Formats: sequence, C-alpha cells, structure tokens
Amino acid sequence: MLGFLPGDSIARTALLFFAVLGELFAGACVYLFLEYRVFRPARLWGGRIAAAGTDPILPDAGILTPLARVVADRYGRALKEREEEVRERDKRLHQFEMLRRDLEETKVHLESKIQDLHTIYEVSTVIAGTLDTEELFRVLSERVMKTLGLNDFCILLYNPDTRMLTCRAGLGTAADLSRESQATPGSGVTSRVFETGEPVYIPDVRSSNEFLSSGGSRTNVRSFLCVPLLSKGKAIGVLNVYHPEPNAFDAESLATMRVLASYLAIAIENAELFHFVKALAEKDSLTQLYNHGAFHEKLQVEMERAARYGRALSVIMLDLDCFKEINDTYGHIVGDRILLMTAGVLCAHLRKSDIPARYGGDEFAVILPETDLSAASTIAGRIAAGVSDVRMDTGKGEEIHFTASIGYAACLPDSKERDSILNVADRLMYESKRRGRGGVLGQQL
Repeated sequence: MLGFLPGDSIARTALLFFAVLGELFAGACVYLFLEYRVFRPARLWGGRIAAAGTDPILPDAGILTPLARVVADRYGRALKEREEEVRERDKRLHQFEMLRRDLEETKVHLESKIQDLHTIYEVSTVIAGTLDTEELFRVLSERVMKTLGLNDFCILLYNPDTRMLTCRAGLGTAADLSRESQATPGSGVTSRVFETGEPVYIPDVRSSNEFLSSGGSRTNVRSFLCVPLLSKGKAIGVLNVYHPEPNAFDAESLATMRVLASYLAIAIENAELFHFVKALAEKDSLTQLYNHGAFHEKLQVEMERAARYGRALSVIMLDLDCFKEINDTYGHIVGDRILLMTAGVLCAHLRKSDIPARYGGDEFAVILPETDLSAASTIAGRIAAGVSDVRMDTGKGEEIHFTASIGYAACLPDSKERDSILNVADRLMYESKRRGRGGVLGQQL
C-alpha cells in the first residue's frame, strides 16, 4: 500500500485552493460581465421602454443592441399602426359628433318649424273664422300677434278715397301709432313696400336713412320689418313689425310674416267683401236707406238696448200722400225721384244715431233711440215740413208738390205696450192720412 508524502499533500491542497479560487474569479468575471453588459443594459432599456410611451424606442441595449433594434423596429411599426387606428377612430368619433350636432340642430329646426306651422294654423283658423272687419282687427291685436310673440306692430290699409295708407290696427305706444297712422305713397319704406310688393327688413334702423326720413323717429325701435299685404297679386296695405333689439328677425321670421300677411290680406278682403254684401242686403237699392228686413232687425236691437239701459225709444212711420197718382200721371222715373228726395229730407233732419228705412213702396220708417215723445214730435214735425217744402220740376214746365202723413209713438223702458210701438205708429200714420194730407199724430205708450 502506497502512502502520501507530506510535501505532496501540501501541493495538492495549494492546487485545489488555486483551482477553487480560479473558479470563483471566473464566476465573478462572468457575473460582472453579465451584470454590466447584459442585465444592467437590459434593465435600462426596459426602463426606457416603460418611459417612452408613444415615443420611438432607442435601440441602445449594450450587447443586446441587435435584439433591441429588432424589437424597436417592431415596436415602431406597431406604434404607427396603433396611432393610425387612433387617428381613424378619432376621425370617426368626430364625424359621429358632427352628425349628432347636425341631427340636434335639425331636430331643433324641425321643432321650430312645427311650432311655426302650428302657430300659422291657429292664426289662419282665427282669421278665417272672422268676417267682421273691426272684430278681425281686434282679434289680430289681442290674439294673433301675441301668439306670434309680436307686441309692437301696425297694420296700414290703402284708402282709395284719401290715397293714403291708414293705420287700422296695432299694438305699441299710442303716440307712436298716431305718428305713423298715415303714409303717403311715394315716400318712405312703408310706401315702397306697398308699391313694389316686396318686403323690407332693416336689421338696425339707426343705420337706415330711409327709415329715419320716413318718420321712423321712435327711439325704442332697432329692428324693422315691413311686409306687403297681397291679395290676388294686388297690394291692399302693409304690415309693419318693430323690435327693440337689433337683428331681431331672420329669414325664417320673414317667411312666417309673409305667410301671415297673405292670410291676413285674404281675411281683410273677405271681411270687407262680406261687409259690402251685407250692406247691399240691408240697404234699399234706390234710396240707400235700410230695407224692410234690416229695419226690423235694427228695431229689435234698439228695443233690447233701451230696456237694458232704461232709455226711451220712439218710432216714426211716414207715407207719401197721393204717390200713386203721381206715378200714374208722371211715370215711375218721376216717382223714383220723389222717393230719393224724401230719403234726402229724412237724412237732413235726423241725427247720426237715428235709423231711417224705406219700409216698403212709398212708406218710410225711422227708429229714434233715446228719444221721448216730445223730441219725437219735434223731429216728426220737421220731417213733415221738410217734405212739404220740396218742389220738383218735371222738365215739362210743371212743378210737383207733395206731402207726407206721419204717425209716431214713444215708449218708456217699463211700458207694457212697448212691443206694439211699430203697430201704434203705423195706425197713427193711417189715421193722420184719413184726417187729411200732411198730418202728424203721436202717442205715448
């Protein structure tokens, strides 16, 4: 058996020590190499990646730079693709937002249009249902314009007799309306609109010399809109609308006013036509006094008014004496002239409140509101004297003289016989005729 020498044991121990020491050194070198050339650059690169966000990644990773370059390239491409996707998404979102806003504006616009149409429908319904001119203007002031939110306006209609545009309805300061109550064609904005048939909108009247020169001196007006009232293509007047704020009207307001003006013009013409036809239906075609039917309607109204307010009421009945003989002798043309003269005598001796009528043939009737027996007697006497004073030349060298027999009756509000007032006056008229021509008889009921 072989043994180890002490010298060999020491050598081996030293050799083993240096071997271990070498391995430790090699391990330390490998660790330092990996730490400073691989791990630490890798951590720094990872930190840069985390902090880069949307910025490009720098491919500086030490020994891992080739790998970092590849990763950076891929990251850059992915980042660009992501940015493109984000931009496309933002673009679509912007388009959606614009579409939403457009839809919202369209909705508001449609709601406003629906409201305008509903208002115009209400306005047209109110206007179409009114055939009295004064009632129409009252409705316009109290309902129509307030429904449209217009509290300062003036409607001017053309008067062919005076050749002026005259204010017939309006809202606003009374002094302002009186200043603008008339306009002469040929001067000012209102007249120009009436003559051309085209509307005029002045956003700020302070910058319009034409508005100021035509009498528009109102200090509380900034916006002014003037629209013609056209019926069957012909201007019958204008609608002036005022507003205290500048730029108060827009294109839609102008369109609404034009529609309203067209309805208004038609309604005014219909009301005036109705008034004309009604007047024709109520008037006698020869004398232009009220006819038989209209007289009875007026009498009923006046009797109710007299009873309501406790006033007296009188009625006169008049019949021309020997009128048939005049017709037979001189013809109906002369007879018609006598009827016209008699109507003229009645109008000359009556008050504005009195109501004369051709009752039928050669008979006339008169309603005397708020007139007692004494006053009725005076009026009847004047009428009788006025008729007897009439002289008419026949054109053949002859002069016709005629008289009228008159009966009248007066009643108090509490009279039990008030409903028979016309019959009593008629009976007295025939009694007067029986007693002699040109007589006058009266009675208190």
